[in-house]
Amino acid sequence: MAYRQMKISKKTKIISALVFVLVLVVIATLIAGMSKVRPKGIIKLTPTAVDLEIEGFVYREVGESDSRWEVKAQNATFQRKENLAIFDKLDIKLDSASGKVYTMTADRGKMHTKTRNIEIEGNVVILSNEGDRFTTDYLHYNDEERKFYTDAPVTMENNRIRISGTGLTLFVSSGELNLASAVKAKIK
Repeated sequence: MAYRQMKISKKTKIISALVFVLVLVVIATLIAGMSKVRPKGIIKLTPTAVDLEIEGFVYREVGESDSRWEVKAQNATFQRKENLAIFDKLDIKLDSASGKVYTMTADRGKMHTKTRNIEIEGNVVILSNEGDRFTTDYLHYNDEERKFYTDAPVTMENNRIRISGTGLTLFVSSGELNLASAVKAKIK
């Protein structure tokens, strides 16, 4: 009889151990599954040089003389120590007081948060509400002078003309856009 009780207690121990292992596996699977699910569009704090990361970033500013501009980025990171915001897949919309609207897109950019100066680069395209399309390699914004500018080659196209040149300046307040030098035009 004592032998039989010992066999039952061994079976009970084995079954208990198997149930315990099974429960641990289920818990580990649930925890692993939860770590893979990450809500979109939330602010994420990171332990690297990046102090803050934001998906779906939007920044709007209303300036003097009713000019407005908006910066949107697929992803933005902020480095507080360097006063620097870095953007991926960038869209900038500028509504000037004169009624001209420019939309700028680029692969990446950065904004110096103290000076509010911006640099964008990579497939830079500027579209105007009048149907003009400008392309260049990079574009800067100087907040003190309230202008976008580049010294890189620029191409401007619309349904009537194609113009190429070097350098471009876009004044935020007036919406005035100038090509700087080496301008060549081809009428379509």
